[in-house]
Amino acid sequence: MSKKRILTTLVVVAVLGVLIYFQVEHWRSFDWGRFRAETAGVSIAHIAVAVTLIYATYLLRAVRWKIFLKPICNARIGNLIAPTYIGFTGLALLGRPGEFVRPFLISKKENVPLSSQIGVWTVERIFDIGAFALLMLTTVFFGSSIKSNPYIGEFQVAAAILMGAVFAAAVFCYLIHTRGERVAAFFHRKVSPISKTVAEAMEDKIRAFGVGLNTIHSIASFLQVAGLSLLIWFLIALAYREVAHAYPPEPGWREARITGIRPEARSVDAETAKWAGMSLLAGQPLDENTIAELRAALEPKGYRIEHHNAPHDHGYWIYKDHSKPKRIGDRPRLADLDTSHTVLLMGFSMVGSLVQLPAVGGGSQLAVINALQAVYGIPPELAVSCGILLWLVTFMAVIPVGLLLAHREHLSLRKVSREAHQKEELEHQHPPPAQGASLKAEG
Repeated sequence: MSKKRILTTLVVVAVLGVLIYFQVEHWRSFDWGRFRAETAGVSIAHIAVAVTLIYATYLLRAVRWKIFLKPICNARIGNLIAPTYIGFTGLALLGRPGEFVRPFLISKKENVPLSSQIGVWTVERIFDIGAFALLMLTTVFFGSSIKSNPYIGEFQVAAAILMGAVFAAAVFCYLIHTRGERVAAFFHRKVSPISKTVAEAMEDKIRAFGVGLNTIHSIASFLQVAGLSLLIWFLIALAYREVAHAYPPEPGWREARITGIRPEARSVDAETAKWAGMSLLAGQPLDENTIAELRAALEPKGYRIEHHNAPHDHGYWIYKDHSKPKRIGDRPRLADLDTSHTVLLMGFSMVGSLVQLPAVGGGSQLAVINALQAVYGIPPELAVSCGILLWLVTFMAVIPVGLLLAHREHLSLRKVSREAHQKEELEHQHPPPAQGASLKAEG
């Protein structure tokens, strides 16, 4: 293991350690017995549907890669399925070092330069980010079910920034596609005084990226890839929803659908916690101590808290002047989350995945768990259970099939990952014949 990789791993471990420390401090009232009970009650049928949806996204990714390859070769989808499953298995088990497993295996199967497939992989990621950004933008501005979320304004700003970044990336892609050599030379010229090695690497990456862009050879192929990207991320959102719906209705809510009488709230909702300026209270048990904390925080701001015993409005309510009263604890429930809610969770997962350890994750689970609790007011036991299950379904469920396919093809993931990085370095030192011009001619 190189010094750079050791240092990176130590930094990631340190960051995760700090996050876990603060999380444990926040979970002082965590009920492990309830956590086990909530997890044991999940519906296997919903989990099976979620895994099936995730597996379908890998098949769609293989179809999308075939479109990318069309200007280079007439690849069969059957030849791309195994590298796709094995590639994502490598990513799940090895972390970032496993990212090039899929491009490497495809380059070997189709006998094309690895650099061209790394370019395709980069273009694929841009389409993924763009598809998710469009789903996010649609959700936060037009999703009716999340308009009442207390953080909707922040989500709208984040979605607008993300969409702006995607637009900037699209402009950059256009410049590379039309003036790739000039852009590569420009960055080489500007970075060379600082580091010739970095300048050369950047120039090679831009050229490889340009080759990847040339795989979008027509308007039809662009629309096909864009449509597949949107479908992939919509299926992932549906898989998130299936995992959430795998949890049974919270006590009293199944009957409430018939009687119309809401059960007493069990935890603090996110909106009340935000009003009180105590976001860490979201999801915490709604007991006497919590109510006392809320009163101390809200009363100086002109709010008052009253308790009602009538069947139809049982529980604690917040009043302020002539504003409409609000019942403390009214919040989304896992069994009722829709795709608008799950798209937001996907965003937190994507951000959290930037801080991951191979095979065990870390950042993704913590980000989703915190979002479930702080944004939706889900109790910590449910949030932890659901966060871990989402990670297992969306990141780790591919492993059995991936390992089976790797065994069938006599592949070692670590060896393939090592060979991929060695070949990338070799092609960096001795670039293969450029394919960009021929690809443009065929387009």
